[in-house]
Amino acid sequence: MKERNLFVLDIGSTKVACLAIAVTPEGEMEIAGAGVAPQKGMQRGVVTDLESTAMAISDAVRQAQQQAGFSGSGLLVSVGGPHVEGVNTQGIVPIYPRSRPINRDDILQVINHSRQVMMPPDREMIQALPREFRVDGQRGVKKPIGMSGSKLEVFTYILTGQTTHLSNLDRAVQLAGYRIDQMVFGPLATAAAVMSPEEQELGCVLVDLGGGTTDVGVYSGGTLVASACIPIGGQHVTNDLSKLLKTSPEEAERLKVRFGAAMGAGVSEDDSVDVLQIGQSQPRPMARKVLCEIIESRMREIALIVRQQIEKSGLNGLLPAGVVLTGGGAEMEKTPEVFESVLKHMRARLGSTSVEGPHAELLNRPGMATVIGLAKVGAESEEDVLAPAHGLEHWKEKFRSLKSIWSK
Repeated sequence: MKERNLFVLDIGSTKVACLAIAVTPEGEMEIAGAGVAPQKGMQRGVVTDLESTAMAISDAVRQAQQQAGFSGSGLLVSVGGPHVEGVNTQGIVPIYPRSRPINRDDILQVINHSRQVMMPPDREMIQALPREFRVDGQRGVKKPIGMSGSKLEVFTYILTGQTTHLSNLDRAVQLAGYRIDQMVFGPLATAAAVMSPEEQELGCVLVDLGGGTTDVGVYSGGTLVASACIPIGGQHVTNDLSKLLKTSPEEAERLKVRFGAAMGAGVSEDDSVDVLQIGQSQPRPMARKVLCEIIESRMREIALIVRQQIEKSGLNGLLPAGVVLTGGGAEMEKTPEVFESVLKHMRARLGSTSVEGPHAELLNRPGMATVIGLAKVGAESEEDVLAPAHGLEHWKEKFRSLKSIWSK
């Protein structure tokens, strides 16, 4: 593998984050630059203002380029939102001559066969994730290369997105002066940053509490098996505070960040906060417990919908590694406790990253997990393409999988 540079981009509802990555010939990743820009042109995972989003992208990428000392026009970009859907498919191919060792071309062929599904005209395929291989009916095969057999099967989780929303995301990146080399499903990238392979193998749930949405990814057997996007996030907590306390959105956000907690239990009745209401010149004192109880109501709603998605996956009670919480909303005090109280018998923990170096303070926060995961995915997947690796100029022609399936 040769030395290479790449840029990864996470476009969220409240911010755009970009990392410039230098990958050594040995596959080691170094974060050479980081940029973060406020974002107001996207809601619930969908671009609503092309120009505003393009400006935020341009600002974040420029910051990363200036720090890194190198530039690039191609980006690895996260994608998510309620319009992204997953479906399980199956592919099968014969092995000729019979009982010869299975090779990389066989795997490409069977996965591409599993991708041959009828797609509505308004949807595009984003990623194809092999869940399980079978060789002559033998189940649970993870790495079939080198095995002998006469029939190879694969069960694949296909992620698709609505064409118009993906095109608008593509267009925003182009307006900023860049191009999308590859789209990666956001929860898949986030899991790479905050989940261990052992947790994914045992069974675990990723909950990414973003500004406008909450992404849910259910992992079992080492791969993503179900996903959902809840159109409720941290901004809804801010809106609740703004309306009920009669404050500006900026004041509500300040109160949430500085004094908020996801549960009112344990907050002293004597604690108070100063609230500046609209139309008033002086702030008024209010019990902090009331503030936290307003927040708790919305956080419990999110946790309840997460529980419903886990039950829908059919794996409720079969996820011993519990729940990993990440995203900006997870930074709030007592967030794991409120999820544990709603999900029942499932341990919840805050997902953490361990970036070292000059960008550690900026990046070692739950809200930056996705962009760090994107960097890991990009650093590890140079050859991990489910199509010929040459002559591909557009993200629609590339489908990444899990690198481990290629190794013996």
